[in-house]
Amino acid sequence: MGISTLATKYGFQNFPHFSTGRSGAKVDKIVIHHMAGTNYDIVPNIWQTREASAHYGIGKNGEIRAYVDENNTAWHAGNWNANITSIGIENSNSTGEPDWNINQATIDACAKLVADIGKRYGLGVLAPYKNVFPHQYFSSTSCPGKLMSKLGEICDKANAINNGTSKPNTPTTSILYRVRKSWADVKSQKGAFKDLTNAKKCADSNTGYSVFDEKGNKVYSSNATPIVKRLTVQVNGLNVRNKPSLNGTIVGTYNKGATWTLPKSEQLIIAEGWVWARCPIGYCAVGKNTGKVEKDDYIYIS
Repeated sequence: MGISTLATKYGFQNFPHFSTGRSGAKVDKIVIHHMAGTNYDIVPNIWQTREASAHYGIGKNGEIRAYVDENNTAWHAGNWNANITSIGIENSNSTGEPDWNINQATIDACAKLVADIGKRYGLGVLAPYKNVFPHQYFSSTSCPGKLMSKLGEICDKANAINNGTSKPNTPTTSILYRVRKSWADVKSQKGAFKDLTNAKKCADSNTGYSVFDEKGNKVYSSNATPIVKRLTVQVNGLNVRNKPSLNGTIVGTYNKGATWTLPKSEQLIIAEGWVWARCPIGYCAVGKNTGKVEKDDYIYIS
């Protein structure tokens, strides 16, 4: 679908770290990020060397820039399946660490862009953890920072725009479920949700967090450890290909120490006598298919 009419091209695809096409997948979600930086203009040039990218970026005054065509895959979620089925939106911070604040103008512009994307792709009613996700849902990161508590606001405003109203509908209930480490630890809050199911999903994706009602009563606690496996590259110059095959196009390389996570339930792929694993930008060979772990494998899985 090209780019949103709300956006202006800026450094558009003038960097190597994105993939042409979407591997046959359809867009069914939007992923929200924060830039963890206040220099809006440094993006996307930073992606000349950093193996990452996003489709859009929003500045402190609400400017919207397009970096990658929506028909192509940006490397933003840290999860290949999420990358090929989503549109990534970066949001500039108004202050640096440790607060990483976000201006209201940025939030409002993000809502407009989410509304536009949601309408064009037929995503229906927009809601956190349904079709609008935080980056940290797909990989181990604190991103999108303060925007974790703004996902509901972004979706409400986006739905209001698509419904042709000037402001979100008045909720039928004032109850908000807050996700925190403890009720007293206000600064740890990840979000406030009208829907208990969405609050539980947020808690499940953040180890040690619980859901609290308006009175501070704990209504849900996630004690589960993350059900993921960690992959660590053991060699320098490991090729990343666009499919699990030695005939696949090389789309990048990883050096020793590079690491990412995958769902523990995700199966490795056996092809052409090799074991392959999905990575954020494609597929890597783990090692020869011998039926067991070998000390000279290219990737260690824990």
